[in-house]
Amino acid sequence: MTTDITCSPGGRSGTGIRREGMAAMSERAQHQVAFEAATKAQADAANPNVSAYATANAGSGKTKVLIDRVARLLLRREDGRPGADPDSILCITYTRAAANEMLTRLFRTLGDWAVKEDDSLREALAKLEGRAAESYSRDDLRDARRLFARALETPGGLRIETIHAFCARILRRFPLEAGVVPGFMEMEDRDARALWQAAKERAILDAAEAAPDHLALITREAMNEGASSALDALKGSGAAVMRFAERHDFVIERMMEALRADLGAPRETPEDILAAAMGEALPRGAIREALGALLSGTATDQKRAEALERTLAAQTPEAIWAAYAPFFLTEKGEFRAQNPYTKKTGELCPLLPEYFQIKDGEGRETARVRGLVETLQRARAFARTAALIRIGLPALEAYRDEKARRGALDFDDLIQKTRELLEAEGMASWVLYKLDGSISHVLLDEAQDTSPEQWDLIRALTNEFGAGEGRDYSQDPRTMFIVGDEKQSIYSFQGAEPERLLQETRRLTERMPGATGVEMLMSFRSAPEVLTFVDTVWNRSPPIDVGITNAPPQTANDIRHTARRWDQHGAVEIWPIEPKVPDDETDAWERPVDVVRATSPKAKLAAGVARAVRQMIDRGETVWEGQAERAMRPEDVLILVSKRQGGLFDALITALKAEGLPVAGADRLILTDFIGVQDCLNLMRFVTLDLRDLTLAEILRGPFCGLVDDDRYLFPLASRRAKGETLWSRVKASDDVDVQRAARFLQGLFDRAHLPPYEFLSHVLDRVGEGGLTGWEMLNARLGTPARDPIEALLSRALSHDSAAPSSLQSFVAAMEAEAVEIKRDLAEAGREVRVMTVHGAKGLQAPVVILPDTTSKPKTSAPAVLASANAVVWSPRKETDAEASKRARAIAEAKAREEHRRLLYVALTRAQDRLIIAGHWQGQAGEGKTGYDKDSWYALCDMAMAALEPEEFELGLRFGKVSLAGSGAALGAAREGNLPGWALTPPKADPVARKLSAPTSLLGPKTRIVAPFDAAREERLKRGRAIHALLQYLPELPEETREAAADAYLSRDGELTAAQRAEMKAAALGVMRDPALGAIFQPGGRAEAAIIGRAPELPEGTVINGRVDRLVVTPAQVLVIDFKTDQPAPEKAEDVAETYVAQMAAYWAVLKTAFPQREVVAALCWTDGPRLMRLPEAQLLEVLTSARAMV
Repeated sequence: MTTDITCSPGGRSGTGIRREGMAAMSERAQHQVAFEAATKAQADAANPNVSAYATANAGSGKTKVLIDRVARLLLRREDGRPGADPDSILCITYTRAAANEMLTRLFRTLGDWAVKEDDSLREALAKLEGRAAESYSRDDLRDARRLFARALETPGGLRIETIHAFCARILRRFPLEAGVVPGFMEMEDRDARALWQAAKERAILDAAEAAPDHLALITREAMNEGASSALDALKGSGAAVMRFAERHDFVIERMMEALRADLGAPRETPEDILAAAMGEALPRGAIREALGALLSGTATDQKRAEALERTLAAQTPEAIWAAYAPFFLTEKGEFRAQNPYTKKTGELCPLLPEYFQIKDGEGRETARVRGLVETLQRARAFARTAALIRIGLPALEAYRDEKARRGALDFDDLIQKTRELLEAEGMASWVLYKLDGSISHVLLDEAQDTSPEQWDLIRALTNEFGAGEGRDYSQDPRTMFIVGDEKQSIYSFQGAEPERLLQETRRLTERMPGATGVEMLMSFRSAPEVLTFVDTVWNRSPPIDVGITNAPPQTANDIRHTARRWDQHGAVEIWPIEPKVPDDETDAWERPVDVVRATSPKAKLAAGVARAVRQMIDRGETVWEGQAERAMRPEDVLILVSKRQGGLFDALITALKAEGLPVAGADRLILTDFIGVQDCLNLMRFVTLDLRDLTLAEILRGPFCGLVDDDRYLFPLASRRAKGETLWSRVKASDDVDVQRAARFLQGLFDRAHLPPYEFLSHVLDRVGEGGLTGWEMLNARLGTPARDPIEALLSRALSHDSAAPSSLQSFVAAMEAEAVEIKRDLAEAGREVRVMTVHGAKGLQAPVVILPDTTSKPKTSAPAVLASANAVVWSPRKETDAEASKRARAIAEAKAREEHRRLLYVALTRAQDRLIIAGHWQGQAGEGKTGYDKDSWYALCDMAMAALEPEEFELGLRFGKVSLAGSGAALGAAREGNLPGWALTPPKADPVARKLSAPTSLLGPKTRIVAPFDAAREERLKRGRAIHALLQYLPELPEETREAAADAYLSRDGELTAAQRAEMKAAALGVMRDPALGAIFQPGGRAEAAIIGRAPELPEGTVINGRVDRLVVTPAQVLVIDFKTDQPAPEKAEDVAETYVAQMAAYWAVLKTAFPQREVVAALCWTDGPRLMRLPEAQLLEVLTSARAMV
């Protein structure tokens, strides 16, 4: 194997792909030509004089083009005409974050123009518009400088906003014309869910009385999901359902006729059809003769005969069909591939092929059954869909009416009401005119994610642009600009249909004379190797039969990227999937089923990814920053998964933290999952007379009371209580100073239990406690700054709860427990942390290093239960219930889902700037011939692409491209030394505050560890160490005769340990406790897991040690601090002990010497391999402490 890693000791060496002589000049010239073509494409797209649509590859500068186009629209035209008024421009973005980014960047540009000198401003404008600098007059410059002020003074601000924000603004201006309540409320998701739940429950109750047969049919067809889930499915396809209803004016009977025609369903009910087909039409004589022949045949024939026996014995049509159908059909409802009789039996009894042949022709009865199956499918599809519509449509109407009664609109309503307003005859032009002047220029960002309803609204908004009203009052042509990329359409669950983009771009060229199409192919984001890999993945993946690209049919699946960063190397890696280890069947019953086990493929992968990231950073592997390389940092890493559920997402965050890497946490979390939020809700529960001991114990250990030492506080309070005695009564009666302070705090809260939730929380957080800290400061001290966002979200929720209705603490806690309130955290700015996100959440983001560990699963291609057919909607909860119409609709939906799965991969791959890593965990069962990944998975596509690129092997897998190592650091400093003052290059002393609460092992700083990411042996060693430590913590407190049984009970809880492993661990722990030479460790006055927090003069300045020692023994003459070590084999001499171990013990020793100045302090390691006690000499401890101080 080879490892393609270069080292950059200084300067620009190793920072680019070096070329020599004429070859380098030729390549540079070629890329310059490509760059000029890309900048021309951007300029064409930003041309304010013509309408255009741009197909923009990922990283091709789409946002820049939008900003440039808006800026050029505002500027005075070259022929002297004034620029567009700011309020005549509407730029529609997909998210508020995108709108804010565009506004910020646009105002930055306009602000720069306002203060530039004449020559500098001419150069900036010339670069933007492609004109000669000298062509700008003083009037042009004056107008350009005024744009910043004009934009600020525009009523309502520049119209760069989401389509929902635009709709809300229109409806608030014209509520009566739109038929909405003036001052309407925009509903939050949780309120909409509650409203729909109420409407749904009401509809089910009404149906139980008025239409029990329909409700029974829905419940039966929905199987385990129930009628409620069927109504949810109807609402989930609400847009299609409402379009169907609107076409027939919400008249149920007209809808039923259209549905029947669409399905080709007969007028008879399924029951009538079966009664006729299983009555006189059933050829009982032929069945009896066939039964006799089969019973005389082979064992296979006799098995088939059972179905005919049950058929003749059944009494009702339904029972007859249930017995008869398996003779022809599989469990999936499909006709069998083979005849229901053996060849020899068929030859002996000619009636069998005459009636029942399936293969190589059809018998008479087979043909009748096939027709029956198809008729039943259509009839049943009609019956269940009709029943669902009859019950569900009133629920949808009740939901709509209740929103209207409350004066509330959800997101769909905003679109629908605005579309209806603008589509009303003569209304669009009048509305736009009244909006402080007509909208003359519309720009649409992320057009591939626009839903059909939104496209209809935009069409109504721009209908006059290409007609007689194609110019505004200043005779400037009205324009429309569409920018998008079908390859990045990943929001079908929000209604996006990328194929609609093709239709709208064609319409644009037909209606807007001179409209042009622009391809933006050059990526300014990614390294060449990344882009080559992306092209190969896409172009080599099997074609899918739902074409959506603008390219000609013969190249519809081909894409091409060019790299602006042609001379900056990158790398793509694909790691092999670690084989799955077969489960130990003898222990399988003991394993928990709801936890990701440490030995599971997901847990191993998460640990391997985290270890690899740690190794990359420690080794100084590089990323690009501008034109130079620098060492990789945690914030350079973005890890993308397909979903948050399933265990891998949480396992990755846990593993990263275990490696000591800062991690941003989840981008979306349930509010009540935050510890700080639970602490606040516990206070509310407690003061509303929820006096359960567990609630109070959590409060006492929490940040507001701070009684974290269980041995000192909670155990004395909770133990030896009389029957019926509560923990709260013990707290109030305690004479401990700290416990008394906590009791006063809680007693004071009882006096405020009548307050509304917001006021109660504000008091808790803002009051200054007896310790001099506010509640905010207590939370921050315990949980850190990340706790602030969820607590602020809790306050916001409390405020809205207070304003909705008279509220109490009880009602607020109940609401929080009932609702899964989700908070979204903006991880666009990495801070100094590794980010773990879903691919959907990462849309629009980028990172130097992107890791895809969730790549091996089968694509999710399930279709919705309510499908839009040609002229109606059909409810088909399962494939086997499909009629022909729903089968076609399902096939289209599944093909679109497969296409979106591929597009989601494109989005994931193109987030990478410098380095892309593909990994995965084993999927499915282990065994010979198994690959561990699905054939249609992302991993399969990437593996196929990598094979085509002739990668090189390295220690973790295959690599295409190069990875560099940073040198000593001199190169990075020298590259910037000329631009910075001397003081900026001098490292500052460590901030004492920043070194507070250090772990003792951190005294010597981070150590480079180069270990394999997937190191099963290391995991086993760690597990063994944790188990033995736990035994040595708890067993000494038990009577000696019970220790062995207790050890067996404890170790048996881990279902992944073998009997031999359990026996070895127990022997190691008991051996330590039984060794007479180690008796001093367990003498009276000793404590297990003792917390040690404090300072010492021997420690680096400002350092506060915060740690726990395995065993601390304090006697009148001596303090013995011991740490158990399970290394095998154990070192023989103290000088051979690992430096990190010595540093850990030196820190404890120094703190204890300060705390016990009159006693001898002894630091020792107890090696369980032996066992034996090793005292560490004071000289060795002082030496490591001296080294630690020198590093500061």
